[in-house]
Amino acid sequence: MDPKPAKKKRAAAKAAPPTLEQWQQAYDLADRIRDLAPWTWMCDIDVIGFEDPDDGSPRFFSVMGKAGQHVAVAVYHGPEDVFRILDLGRDPGVVPDSLFETAQVQLSFEDRDCLEAEDREVIRSLGRKYRGRQAWPWFRSYLPGQYPWHVNGNELRLLTAGLEQVLAVTPRFRDDEDALERLNRVLMEEDVFLMRRPVTADGVTTWHDSMELVERPERVVVSKVKADMLARAARFPVENCRLEIEVRPLVRPVQERSGQRPFFFYVVLVVESGSGMAIGYDTLRPRPTLDAAYSQAAEVLLEALIQGGFRPKEACVRTEGVAALFRGLCDRLGITLTVTPSVPKAAEAFTAMAEFLDIEP
Repeated sequence: MDPKPAKKKRAAAKAAPPTLEQWQQAYDLADRIRDLAPWTWMCDIDVIGFEDPDDGSPRFFSVMGKAGQHVAVAVYHGPEDVFRILDLGRDPGVVPDSLFETAQVQLSFEDRDCLEAEDREVIRSLGRKYRGRQAWPWFRSYLPGQYPWHVNGNELRLLTAGLEQVLAVTPRFRDDEDALERLNRVLMEEDVFLMRRPVTADGVTTWHDSMELVERPERVVVSKVKADMLARAARFPVENCRLEIEVRPLVRPVQERSGQRPFFFYVVLVVESGSGMAIGYDTLRPRPTLDAAYSQAAEVLLEALIQGGFRPKEACVRTEGVAALFRGLCDRLGITLTVTPSVPKAAEAFTAMAEFLDIEP
């Protein structure tokens, strides 16, 4: 029997919408989370991990809302997503754009005006009633480069698993600030997380805690560059100049078809730092994934060099994540790639472009 149809069937099942039973469980948990209000003593960098009972993958959750603005629980798909969030507090070069690069599912509590027709229909079907500000449960999927969207059945399963962990774990820190501070310190300084794993014996499952070092996944993006273009650029003279490279999303969602999940275009800008002149530019579509778009970023730089007929002595980027997109090309062309806290000329060019398009930079 050909296994391919079975694979397609499993993939389709994962993307199926949640059942009414799943929604019932999710809203039950949401009501309990709202009553518990863990955001009054937890914050978004108090991250706790747990083993996914469905597939054994490491998952993580954090609680937001201590400042009272965005009240939510986020469940992160994996370590790479958690480290992007933690880097916001560790690396001064990281800007909030990294939030667009995390895979997570969220339960947030919103005003009624935020809900869409699908959300209100689920609430009506369950016979539930909510009233007041930040009282309405809102379930959303966040994927790299994509607009927040309605959760599918598998995403809601993951979120409910995380919500159960929030209810089980966070109350122990409500009256023990010292324990929470110790937990946060080893997390931020040593990448050691409180991890919870299920153990089943005699048909009964219990959850066990341990402190575990979580390795930061190495980011691997395979760049697409044409061999003939690379060979041509390698023959260009090296000029004593520096380029600044910026890679950022345009924060305006694009929906190509009705009912389809919107996405954010990503901009690659190559700017000569001395003159502030943009010598290379392109917009990339994060379809099917953001990494697919990132694989084209090096080619934007390569085309700019061919257009100018030179190789710079140095290229500067803002973060290690952006550096990973260009390191292979720069190594092959003998260009020194430097990570610096800011790329002011490229940032100015991006802001000017965003303002011209009437988009918040």
